[in-house]
Order: sequence, then C-alpha cells, then structure tokens
Amino acid sequence: MSSETGSPRGVTSAKDAEKKSSTKGQDVNGALRRAYESTVDESIPQSLLDLLSKLD
Repeated sequence: MSSETGSPRGVTSAKDAEKKSSTKGQDVNGALRRAYESTVDESIPQSLLDLLSKLD
C-alpha cells in the first residue's frame, strides 16, 4: 500500500483519474483549436475562386 493515498500501488484514486482526463481533454482542445485556426488562416486556392466566379 502507498502511504500517501492508502491505496495499493498502481491503483489511481478518482482524483488522480479526474486530473489525467482533464489534462488529456485540455491537450485535445488545444490540438483542435490549433487545427481550426490553421485551417481558417489558409488562403482560398485561385482555382476555387475561379470556379466560384463562374457561378455569378
């Protein structure tokens, strides 16, 4: 048993599991935000602009 938590080694407490999932969630949120921002910052290809102008 671990003297700190009172639980056997290798077993995480609910608090530890919650902290890990929160950290993973923040990592995923950050990655999604960066992917979205890089997509928004991309320019529209000229060939697509040409196609859109033909619709007018």
